[in-house]
Amino acid sequence: MFTFKTDKPTGPYRSFYDPTHTIKIKKVEVGSIHHQPPHRVRLMVTKTSPNEDENPNCHWKWITLRKEFASVEEAKDFLRKHFHAIMGQYNIWMSD
Repeated sequence: MFTFKTDKPTGPYRSFYDPTHTIKIKKVEVGSIHHQPPHRVRLMVTKTSPNEDENPNCHWKWITLRKEFASVEEAKDFLRKHFHAIMGQYNIWMSD
């Protein structure tokens, strides 16, 4: 099941930065939700081959879901509702 964590910026320059919305599975970061509208979901997935992109040293890559959301809460609800479909379609990278 997906869980979520929101980190709000702190310090004297906090007004210049947006909160970060992290997507997790079993306390491991697997993606993020973009804070600015339209809200987009990015997930870390395992590459099918190491030479799939320009970086053969990295075993995962970012993907962005096509669906856009009106709010962060709507994105979270979508991820909760479609957890099994997403896990079945994508090989989510679970970093160590």
